[in-house]
Amino acid sequence: MKNPFLSNLDDNKTEYLTPVCSLNKAVLKKVPLYGIEDSLEGKTFRDVFSTSLVVEEIKKVAGDYHIDISDYEDYMLPRLLDKALVSQNVKYNSMANRIASKFGDRLGLLLLTLKKGEQENRDARPDWDDRHWKYLRELDTVIFVGGLASSMLGRHFKERIQHIFDIAKEKPYNIMLFDNATYVGVMGCAHLMEDNTTSLVFDFGHTNLKRSVIVKGIGEIRGFTPLDSVKSKYVGRISEGEDAWETALNLHKHLVKTIIDTYKQCCDKFEISENIMISIANYNAGGVLNSERGGYAKLSELSNDYAKLLSEDLSGMLHKKVKVTLVHDGTANALYFKEIENAVCISLGTAFGVGFTDINM
Repeated sequence: MKNPFLSNLDDNKTEYLTPVCSLNKAVLKKVPLYGIEDSLEGKTFRDVFSTSLVVEEIKKVAGDYHIDISDYEDYMLPRLLDKALVSQNVKYNSMANRIASKFGDRLGLLLLTLKKGEQENRDARPDWDDRHWKYLRELDTVIFVGGLASSMLGRHFKERIQHIFDIAKEKPYNIMLFDNATYVGVMGCAHLMEDNTTSLVFDFGHTNLKRSVIVKGIGEIRGFTPLDSVKSKYVGRISEGEDAWETALNLHKHLVKTIIDTYKQCCDKFEISENIMISIANYNAGGVLNSERGGYAKLSELSNDYAKLLSEDLSGMLHKKVKVTLVHDGTANALYFKEIENAVCISLGTAFGVGFTDINM
């Protein structure tokens, strides 16, 4: 079945993921299995599962067990939860199992919603038609990436998802976990590199700009050099009274500087090709960014074709031809798992990120 979440560029050869794929807007108008957490009814997927929700739950439940987490910053708490799942300390282990089970069950309910496709939930998602629900139901594999999918936490989630489907007597998806997803986006972009080339490959997220150099042989990666990440800037929402164009320009300058600095850092060690690959947290088609979704949308203020603008500015500053390819970050993740058929790759992070392995690029 043709993937209804994908569209074609004008060349009819290259596909791109449309924003309609977002899981975050789906609604649990009807909970697909009662008796687990019925209070979720009426909430969006984003209101049910996210890193921030897990962090807030850790803060609340830690107090119930008289566990002091005052020395931990928010970003450290999911890792603490993961370690606590194998802790010999009864209090820590009990806290971790309680939280992991709750959110594992929630993941199970969300996937079960997609699998069953009940009419109430279809009606609550008017931008999906029967094709979308049929495609999601008939997927074989769900691949989870991201910090919440790693190590023991991901394994616990997988067990709870299986438990939910067993109770519902529904055939489950095959759940795959990927422990180290730090560079899965840049490694996915490497699939788009030409053979026998060395390229700068970036992953522009809302927290960090990940940087790397990848050497590709004939159809395979021959070398991967990760570099220190750079803090993301200017990717927040435009506040009232803030000049959108000026903020977009500051973001653009920050990205250009990051790329230029990376090139200068690496050009003496590597023969860098003209092609620069960037996984970016924005739905885009052929270098044209989506102007409404995400922190990088504001770059559309500068140009309708941001990849072209970035290529031209970098070419001028480096005094050599540069061609930038932008890839939606969820798609970049999915490209890493290209060999897995009939699968969706879901990133468990600030919100759900989605990519499909059957995309043709």
